[in-house]
Amino acid sequence: MLRRLPIKSMAAAGGLVVVSKVERALAPPVKPLSCIAAAAGTVGSVRLYQYEICPFCNKVKAMLDLFKVPYETVDVNPLSKKEIKFSADYRKVPIMMLGQGGEEATQVNDSPLIASQLLDRIEAARILPSADMANFRSPSALEWARWSDEKLAVLLFPNITRSFSESFQAFGYVMEVPHFSWTDKISNQVVGAFAMWMAQGKIKKKYSIDDERAAVRGAIAHWLSEGVADRPFAGGEQPNFGDVCVFGCLKAIDRTDAYREIMAETAIGPWFERMASVVKPGNARTLRQ
Repeated sequence: MLRRLPIKSMAAAGGLVVVSKVERALAPPVKPLSCIAAAAGTVGSVRLYQYEICPFCNKVKAMLDLFKVPYETVDVNPLSKKEIKFSADYRKVPIMMLGQGGEEATQVNDSPLIASQLLDRIEAARILPSADMANFRSPSALEWARWSDEKLAVLLFPNITRSFSESFQAFGYVMEVPHFSWTDKISNQVVGAFAMWMAQGKIKKKYSIDDERAAVRGAIAHWLSEGVADRPFAGGEQPNFGDVCVFGCLKAIDRTDAYREIMAETAIGPWFERMASVVKPGNARTLRQ
């Protein structure tokens, strides 16, 4: 899945193409954290507009679940994007609405900005002590987080779109979205799958990917040897931000054949299971329809 896909190339629809520095610079400014937020011991209300198969959305959800911060998710229709019609200038996911007390909710766009703002709030609310937060956001952790965005997420896209049937399988999540009409579900799965399949060759060419399976196996071997090494997590005894981001990328594709092959053909399984046991995906989520 991968970085920011418009449905045409799936680069603006769910998170497949690396967001440019210019794009981030133009993102809406984030309100500073109020003293009320720190005193309340909570980050406030959290609503995430997402695609279920977006690795960048899943990275944010993994972090919220890890810290047991309650949140709502709203699945966005990849074709109409009607759920984010309030966002005229930013038509991608993830988008997060952050509220606190009686203040108007703040819109935050793009997963790196969302993660940064959430972690600031988590620290201010003393959900995680400052010393532990420094370890969680260490320079090494931030570097691996960037690697997951710019390398791993990009590699996953051609791995789940090798054929129309695999793309159709990846887009099957739309059939489980309660607020999508039957027409929405069918049109999104068929049109979305076709768009992803057609974009596969362009993505491989853009990022000089020859054998997508070999490339993703190599990336995972690099993560395990250089990131995790002989520790339970890259963060040591506890996950850090790099662990969360890599986990989010892989969690996003767990309904696909590509995921099953990756788990069978690499040594990532034990680390992934350790992450799942501490993150507990969906544990902090509250339903919204």
